[in-house]
Amino acid sequence: MAPLAPAEPVPNASLTEPSSMTASLPFGLGFTHADLAGRDGLVRLDALFVARLAAADGGLHARLMAARAAPDSVAGKPESDLIIALAPHLEALLGELFGIEGELAASTAATLARDPVHACKRLFVQRQAIKKYADPGGLDGAALEASLVARIGQPLTEENFAAAVARWQAAADAAALDQALRYAAWATLAADGRARWPQGTLFRTPRRTDPMHLVEFETITRDGVTMMRLPPADWRARDGFALTDAGMRTEQALDQMNYCIWCHEQGKDSCSKGLRERRPPGASAPTPSAPDPGAFQKSPLGVALNGCPLDEKISEMHALRAGGHLLGAFATIAVDNPMMAATGHRICNDCMKACIYQKQEPVDIPQAETAILREVLALPWGFEIYALLTRWNPLDIRRPLPRPASGRSVLVVGLGPAGFTLAHHLLNDGHQVVAIDGLKIEPLGFDAAAAVRDAASLFENLDERTMAGFGGVAEYGITVRWNKNYLKLVRLLLQRRDGFAAYGGVRFGGGATVTIDDAWAMGFDHIALCMGAGRPTVIDMPSGLARGVRQASDFLMALQLTGAAKRASIANLQLRLPVVVIGGGLTAIDTATESLAYYVRQVEKFAARHKVLVAERGEAAAAAAWSAEEREIAATFLAHAQAIAAERAQAAGEGRAPRFAPLLDAWGGATIAYRRRLVDSPAYTLNHEEVAKAMEEGVRFAGQLVPLAVETDAHGHAAGLRVRAADGSEHTLPARAILVAAGTQPNTVLAREDGRIALDGKYFQAVGEDGQHVTPERSAKPELAQMLMHRAADGRAISFFGDLHPSFAGNVVKAMGSARRGYPVVSRALAARAPASTP
Repeated sequence: MAPLAPAEPVPNASLTEPSSMTASLPFGLGFTHADLAGRDGLVRLDALFVARLAAADGGLHARLMAARAAPDSVAGKPESDLIIALAPHLEALLGELFGIEGELAASTAATLARDPVHACKRLFVQRQAIKKYADPGGLDGAALEASLVARIGQPLTEENFAAAVARWQAAADAAALDQALRYAAWATLAADGRARWPQGTLFRTPRRTDPMHLVEFETITRDGVTMMRLPPADWRARDGFALTDAGMRTEQALDQMNYCIWCHEQGKDSCSKGLRERRPPGASAPTPSAPDPGAFQKSPLGVALNGCPLDEKISEMHALRAGGHLLGAFATIAVDNPMMAATGHRICNDCMKACIYQKQEPVDIPQAETAILREVLALPWGFEIYALLTRWNPLDIRRPLPRPASGRSVLVVGLGPAGFTLAHHLLNDGHQVVAIDGLKIEPLGFDAAAAVRDAASLFENLDERTMAGFGGVAEYGITVRWNKNYLKLVRLLLQRRDGFAAYGGVRFGGGATVTIDDAWAMGFDHIALCMGAGRPTVIDMPSGLARGVRQASDFLMALQLTGAAKRASIANLQLRLPVVVIGGGLTAIDTATESLAYYVRQVEKFAARHKVLVAERGEAAAAAAWSAEEREIAATFLAHAQAIAAERAQAAGEGRAPRFAPLLDAWGGATIAYRRRLVDSPAYTLNHEEVAKAMEEGVRFAGQLVPLAVETDAHGHAAGLRVRAADGSEHTLPARAILVAAGTQPNTVLAREDGRIALDGKYFQAVGEDGQHVTPERSAKPELAQMLMHRAADGRAISFFGDLHPSFAGNVVKAMGSARRGYPVVSRALAARAPASTP
């Protein structure tokens, strides 16, 4: 088979080259954009940084050089101290390099200006006000506010309140301070007080948490079944597929960073390292009452508190950003999580689960991380700063620069989170990477190597964004709760690297486009499998293949990859209400929310096309070929489209967003049916926020229901789901669409196609670096990462990552963690033999 060759760029009419891009551009300090793209230029930049550091702080320079010579000698707090000390020097150089000293100074000033608010919240509101006036019932907030405004002589803002409290404390003004205490207690504890400051942070104090009641809901009986939902008054308006959650503002994110106690100072940064068991004094061996001190603790819901699978330096990040060092904090994230655009808010929360605060609300670390990313991207040349710090990062003691070319090449199979993260690390280890994916990858439509001054010019409205095929599950599985424009950033980080090439529409395996033997014949030195979980779990029940029943993963893929969700697309994916989703994981949650959003889009598109046909051909001709069932469906769609149009018109007249959730609920809405309780569901135990957000869109949750059979109508279409409740009674949930989200299995079809590949249960059989069979530890933080699964006769190896691997299956950040922990295994395997081919 002929080797894969780089493809010519294909024009894409839907994307134009952003006007802020420049192919060749001089930066500061004598560097051009082209200089920063190659290793030689990065080596020169690193030498400049080191020289400047030596001139500014000889002692710190000596510490850095010693750490680079022996990285393991500074592990732990010494490394944290070194990173925090180096960060301001790195930030100063980056400011000069990109000519953004003014923007960085403004960011620092705005950050430090909030310090009095953080101090007032901690020392005055939390430690005094809500303790002295724990019952706000008798407090008149409006009168107190008017009096405070008169005292201060300015409008009551958080900054003005904090400054006034500081003055009154210095003057020992007891009367003014008592008035401020009473107002703070009212604003923090009373419902109308919290409503007065909806976006504020000063009067928002952490609440104690109850693991069994993390989601607020009301209980209703519908179709004879007990269900949980939010009251309709609390439903959130949603219209289409634009971004549904913009995340915290900078002030709110800074509040979270100051809420963090920066416990890396004490070596207790469990958000990063995980919470370990501690054996009671006198216990000599692990027992149920004295567990193994090496094991991770479990939450009351049974979730292992491993902390961040990437070991991101979270506490250090918070300390730097709270101190005004935006780029220093960003570079600290990039040490362990260079692909941070694919993590953060509404993606991962393993760090939050292991936060040191276990009995009250944890620090919202994903929001903090995403806020830092968003702020950096908002800077002039923000994306170029990001790209640079993924290739050169002096805060990374172990690999500040890409390693010299190794002469080895790796075939990465799958471009989801595991695949693109692994590709990055292998490139920085000096290897060439060719990545293939079964999805068609659309061209970017512009020169990936061109410098980007304004990152916003790369972003599209998600409601009309072209699905590019890059990103695996992050492209087709995750919904618009997350900004998928970040996938373009990740792709650019890789695509502009000289040693990287990607090809879509390529299947790997026996009889496929590329086989193992093809890869070896092409001269690859290693094959890395990052193919994810490809086989959904099918529920065996009567009429389980009736029309209207489909796998949830198929629904999400079809919805997003065919373009059915786009207004302008002619693609169609028929969905009828009511919807019942079987399952209790995040896929079930996403399926329920997207089905409701899509139904509105679907009937509007149908009505618009029907109107055109009727205008062209007449009512009778337009419906002439319809069956009786199709006439029934069309009548329903047209009636619902008319109601939706009326709601749009009324909303426009009232100056508000249209509220479709009540209409959808009246037409049947979406119910998640799960065989166990809500608190037992993976969605609740792993990321209860997604359950709460789904309920805000009108989704109902019905627990302890076992699916028995699909009931069909006279046309053979699904009409209901028969279930058995916990008390043994049977009920039928009306359902015109039944979407099954009962879990997935690793994509191990390769073992059936190629007799050389062995299985260990539902996973591939792992082998150690010596080639012997091993059993990987079932932990996202194994003591030893066992990433190899096959060795060819000539010593070349195949490795496996992400959902394919028993240690790292489960979510996006674990998949990325598999790449971070596994790339050294691949590099060692590559170094153990001579390259298979010469360049």
